[in-house]
Amino acid sequence: MRELLETIQAFLSGAAQPILIEPGEPELPLSPGRYSLESAASGVRLHAWDGDRSYSRRILGLKSRRPGRIELRIAKLGRTEGTLAILDSARAGMTELRRRGRREVFRERFRAGLSRQFAGWRIEELSTAPDLEHSLSPSYPRALVSRGTASWAAIGAAPESLDPDGALGFGLIWLDYLRRRDPRRVVEGLAMFLPERHTVNTTLRLRWLDPRAARYQVFACIDDGGESRVDASDRGNLRTTLESPRPARTMVEGPEAEMETRLRAEISKLDAALRPEFVYRQAPAIAGRDRGILDLLGVDRQGRLAVIELKASPDIHLPLQALDYWMRVVWHLDEGDFARRGYFPGLALSPAAPLLYLVAPALEFHPSNDAVLRFFSPAIPVSRLGLGANWRESVKVVTRQDLYVR
Repeated sequence: MRELLETIQAFLSGAAQPILIEPGEPELPLSPGRYSLESAASGVRLHAWDGDRSYSRRILGLKSRRPGRIELRIAKLGRTEGTLAILDSARAGMTELRRRGRREVFRERFRAGLSRQFAGWRIEELSTAPDLEHSLSPSYPRALVSRGTASWAAIGAAPESLDPDGALGFGLIWLDYLRRRDPRRVVEGLAMFLPERHTVNTTLRLRWLDPRAARYQVFACIDDGGESRVDASDRGNLRTTLESPRPARTMVEGPEAEMETRLRAEISKLDAALRPEFVYRQAPAIAGRDRGILDLLGVDRQGRLAVIELKASPDIHLPLQALDYWMRVVWHLDEGDFARRGYFPGLALSPAAPLLYLVAPALEFHPSNDAVLRFFSPAIPVSRLGLGANWRESVKVVTRQDLYVR
C-alpha cells in the first residue's frame, strides 16, 4: 500500500487545483491543509473536508492513470467496491469530466425526489446517458416510474443547468419515445423536477399543451435538497413587452437574418393569405433570452395575426420557443396593445388565435420537432413550411404540414 500512497501523493503534489469526484457525490476540492492520507494494511485512508462536509474513504487500489486524472478503487458499504477520481481542474480538457460529475450528483438527487414524490412506485429506468438516435440529452436525467399498470415519464433539470426551460422539450421527446417503444404500456404523463426559480415559464407553456395528450406534474427543487409540488394552474405572470415597430434592417448577418430579409420581401410566397404591407420583426420581447430563432409578425387578409418563426438549421427547441413567442403575441392581442403601439394602422385585428408558422429549409427541420408538436393544443393553428434549397434566391414552399383545421 506504500506504493499506492506515494502514487496518490505524487499526483496531488503535481496538480495545481486537485478535486475529488465520486459518482453521485458533490465534487470536493483537495486544498492544502484540508485533506490527509494514511497508509494501512487494508488500503489507503483518505480524509477530506471543507466548510460544509467531511469525506472519508478507504482506497483499495489504482484503477487508471491519465494526464491530469487518476481513478481509484474504493471500499463502500456492504463490502462492495466503487470508484472515485482525482483530477486537476486547472488542466485543459477537464470541463466535461466535471460537468459529468455534476450530472451524476443531480441524478441521485433526482432519484431521491422520485422516491419521495412517487412513494410506492418502482423506478424502472433512470439515466443520463446520451441517446442521439432518439434525441435524448445527457443534460437532463430521465426516468420511468411504474405502479401496477400505471406509468409516468419523468425528467429533471439541475440548479446549475444552462437551460432549465429545455427540460420540457426533452421530457416530451422522452415521453413520446417511451410510448412508441412499448405501445402496450400506458404512460400517463410527464413529471418535471426543475429549479425553483425556473418553473414559471414551464407552467405558462403547459396551458397551451393538449391535456388529452398527457398529464403533467411540476416539482420545484428547493435549496434544502427537497422539492415542492407546483400548482400548474397558477401560472404566474407572463414577462413580455411590446416595442414600437422597428424599421427594416439594412445589414444581413447570418443565415436566419438572411432568411428574414428574404421572407419580408416575399411574405405572400409563404402563404397567399398573408398581407405583404404588414410584416414586423421581433415585436414582443422575451427578456433575457438568446433564442437563436428569428420571428416575424404578420397578418392575413381576414385580420388574423400570423407568427412566423424562422430557422435555417435543425433546432430541437424550435416548437417550444415558437410557443413562447406565440403566447406573448396572444397576450398583447388580448390586451389591445398592437393598436396602441402603432402596429397594423387602419386594420381591425381579428380576436382569433394567431396563426403559427414554423419555417425552415425542407430538409432542415429537426426530426424531434414532430414529436413535440403532437403535444400542442389544437387551439394553436400550427403550419410547418419547408422551403426549397435555393431560398436565398427565391422563396418557394415545397412542403407544408397543417396541424390544425383552419
